[in-house]
Amino acid sequence: MSIYDRVDNLRDLMMDRDIEAYIVPTSDPHQSEYLSDYYKTREYISGFTGSAGTAVITRDKAGLWTDGRYFVQAENELKNSPFKLYRMGEDIDYLTFINEEVSQFGKVAVDGRCLSLAQYDEINDKLGDRLLITDVDFISNIWENRPQLSKSEAWIFDEKYTGKSVSEKLKEFRKRLREKDCDYGFIGALEDIAYLFNLRGDDIYATPVFFSYALIGHENAILFIDENKIDLEVKEYLKANNIDIYRYDAIFNVLNGIRGSNSIYLDPNRTNVKVYQSINKNVRIKRGINLTTLMKMIKNEIEIENEKKAFHKDAIALTKFFNWVETGVKSGAIDEVFAAKKLLSFREQQENFIEPSFTTISAYGANAAMPHYDPEKVIPATLQTKGLYLVDSGAQYLEGTTDITRTIALGELTYDEKLHYTLTLKGFIAGLSAKFKNNSTGYFLDSIVRNPIYRYGLDFNHGTGHGVGFVLGVHEGPMSISKKDNGVVLQKGMIFSIEPGLYIEGAHGIRIENIVYVEDAQEPNMLEIKTLLYLPIDTRPVLKELLEAWELDWLNSYNEECYNRLSKELDGDDLIYLRKITREL
Repeated sequence: MSIYDRVDNLRDLMMDRDIEAYIVPTSDPHQSEYLSDYYKTREYISGFTGSAGTAVITRDKAGLWTDGRYFVQAENELKNSPFKLYRMGEDIDYLTFINEEVSQFGKVAVDGRCLSLAQYDEINDKLGDRLLITDVDFISNIWENRPQLSKSEAWIFDEKYTGKSVSEKLKEFRKRLREKDCDYGFIGALEDIAYLFNLRGDDIYATPVFFSYALIGHENAILFIDENKIDLEVKEYLKANNIDIYRYDAIFNVLNGIRGSNSIYLDPNRTNVKVYQSINKNVRIKRGINLTTLMKMIKNEIEIENEKKAFHKDAIALTKFFNWVETGVKSGAIDEVFAAKKLLSFREQQENFIEPSFTTISAYGANAAMPHYDPEKVIPATLQTKGLYLVDSGAQYLEGTTDITRTIALGELTYDEKLHYTLTLKGFIAGLSAKFKNNSTGYFLDSIVRNPIYRYGLDFNHGTGHGVGFVLGVHEGPMSISKKDNGVVLQKGMIFSIEPGLYIEGAHGIRIENIVYVEDAQEPNMLEIKTLLYLPIDTRPVLKELLEAWELDWLNSYNEECYNRLSKELDGDDLIYLRKITREL
């Protein structure tokens, strides 16, 4: 069935219910960042495969809204389709579009399972007298041969990795719940449920989670999950930790049955509308960031030590990979997709590898100017013995979640490539060398990283860093390192990325990324950055004259430490390559 046929069928269903506009967000019932194939409804109806965007279908128009990461991709994928691309930040937003296209008292519909409470409030506020209907799932009625939901089982994540038992986590959760003066805490975010119960799963690619809900009271805890997703061992484990098991879809009746004298705490950004609307109307609802989100953003010492092991494994795999690339590029037989698959094979050789933590960005030359480039969506470029090659990739190991970016020289470079690489490196070094006062936020660190780049009148259009989960989502909130100050204070134990870059459309793209953690500094009331990763930084593109003496010392010391840590596990050509790439500048 073509995209035109899908939209026509959808419009027939809209006409039957007198609906003038239908919104298809990029989401699932848990507001997950990455989606299982079953919930890729926006992709199905529009043909746009990017990871972010909103589709709106009216009776005679269809629009797709996405951000700057995906403009080029969306232009290509929406060709010969009924959808018009609307560029977020440049064109009208989709709610303004709806208000222009829908009559004053017209009906607008959306599947409430895949819409967060926060989104619902925003849409309702802007629709005026238009009626928002949330009990409509048209896509299910027209999607032929829809992928099935995963039938994989959840598994117990050993305390030797997590560093805290379930009972310890539940005790802390209940303490925080009392501080909020609430009787129950609802959790809809899959990563938070997996964290709290020390369980992992395989229901979403690149994120080891399982479809479920959780409701925690002061005396009880309930996990809502289909029973065919847990074996006898997990059932006994949950029973031993005083966690009751209910069917996945029982959440609605249970929430409706809470007595009106009780109160419940929930996160409006991670609670879907259908769940919210099922809560007994007399129950007092308090909104805020998931208590588990605030708990898991601070890693304990065991988690941090395990992460170091995971990044060491990844450094070994990537060193072997880059040696393979530089050896094979002369053959002219390596393209971006082949290289990404080869990198996966090196990771798979590492003990306790689970899966990638996101789709690898393997970008050569001008393709790297698109920060979220996916070579499988286009004709992949062949690597050549010139220019820059950017690889942003990560993995899930039992010991932790990784995310790493390196940009390497494959041969002769232009002056601009060297300049932009050096400026990116200066920002990177500034971030990894940073010290700051207690109570500083990510905004402060962001400015430290961008400052060397600003001095040349340049900038990059993405955040400097994001939180990273522990064998969970590679992007984890609520902390962030960006121009927008969200007020979240940097604290000891936080793990996040530092990843400056420069992107010159049609020419080249550069990004260098390490995952770091926050530690107490020697100076009182001060914190500092410590790196989890020791993977060589290519010095061949560096304009040495632009580095200050301390920056050059830092770079040489870092690469020397990389050699010392990795050389014991490499041999032959890989060891020769490591020595070459870590040679003092």
